[in-house]
Amino acid sequence: MHKFILKNPVILLLISAFLIFFSNAPATAQDKMEVAGKISATITEGHNFDVGDMEGHIFHISKSEGINTSTGKNSMMDGALVVNNNFSDLVKGTGHHQGFILMNKDGNSTVAKWEGNVSTTLSGNVPLIKFEGTFTYVSGTGKYANIKGGGKYKGMYISANTYVVDWDGEYSIKK
Repeated sequence: MHKFILKNPVILLLISAFLIFFSNAPATAQDKMEVAGKISATITEGHNFDVGDMEGHIFHISKSEGINTSTGKNSMMDGALVVNNNFSDLVKGTGHHQGFILMNKDGNSTVAKWEGNVSTTLSGNVPLIKFEGTFTYVSGTGKYANIKGGGKYKGMYISANTYVVDWDGEYSIKK
């Protein structure tokens, strides 16, 4: 067995300085937390505007309210009130949508900007509306102040005005 011994004091000093600097470097962010949830929400206000350029082209604006249930190993906003404001540009029920979603519980809140796509197909005469996309946290309060991160979502309407969304992602709190 060979022993490695450093005899040069300059090399020892450089290695010691390197170790001291990096062991005492301040953390700039909390560890990333993986999170997931399921939102059930109902449209409380909604308006369709006919664009007028082709059949079935609408601009839709709505507000929804509901509840989030945490489904991840790290509980986040379990039981939180959800308010979702969005708009969609749809042709026969298919197109782009985006908006902002607020989750609020016990004085702690998060706001995320989201965007994605909607697709509508017919099952007989019943429309099947599905959607998916990504979100990015833009702000938070309380223990979520300075939140950073995001993730993805996927959902569907289960009635004319009620939908469910499964979401997952990660976040950190910037110090």
